[in-house]
Amino acid sequence: MMRYCFLILFVLVASGNSMAQSYDKVYIEKKDVDVDNAIYKVGRTFYYSYKIQNKEGDSLFIDAKDAENLTSVKDEALPDQFKMEVIAPEKGKRTNKRQTEIRYSFEPMTDFRSSTGLVENEQNVWLHPMRSHFFKALETAPFPYVHLGKSVGYTWSDQMIIGDSWSNPVWGEWKGKLLLDYTYRIEKQEMVSTALGDLSCLKVVSTAKSTLGETELVSYFSEQYGFVKMEYKLLTGLKIVIDLVKVDGF
Repeated sequence: MMRYCFLILFVLVASGNSMAQSYDKVYIEKKDVDVDNAIYKVGRTFYYSYKIQNKEGDSLFIDAKDAENLTSVKDEALPDQFKMEVIAPEKGKRTNKRQTEIRYSFEPMTDFRSSTGLVENEQNVWLHPMRSHFFKALETAPFPYVHLGKSVGYTWSDQMIIGDSWSNPVWGEWKGKLLLDYTYRIEKQEMVSTALGDLSCLKVVSTAKSTLGETELVSYFSEQYGFVKMEYKLLTGLKIVIDLVKVDGF
């Protein structure tokens, strides 16, 4: 078993967080982790829109003056999209060992840039979400993750421990370490209407349970474009919907 599974140690993005974490059931390759990527190939850029709502369904927006907070008034200077670039890191400077390097950004706002990693191979696809400023909230939810070649109804589980540097009253507050217990289930195969057309997707329903309660991610995975829609529900009732709207490099 040790030949196939490795403890994934995450060097956290440049947000001042320093606690190691593990999703230790993710299968990753020993070497050449970028070579056989079918979706997230080096040189491709994925563009996502996002929407945020409170538990009553009212629209909220990132506060440009305090980017970990939300406001009911949209600041037009703050983009309503972000991008994820798949890049080739300099030798010895890969952010996460044995993971494909990705960089998130809200152009032209350079303080929203962060580098992290994803895993893609014939067994599973797993990625770190955007986690700068308000999007640190996504650390408390399941990460986008799918097992390939499995039937509808297939379930699996994992765990991660996160520190209180991710804590915030906007999305969930705690002291010390917080254990997240994940469950994932391939719910069904369905057609999903996207900006890239109608796509056949696996619908994956996942939860993260902790002493604070439960967060949820419903993700839709396309064999062509990867995760095309991600619907989050956070501890405080906030809802975040992220949609893939454009891809460069295909």
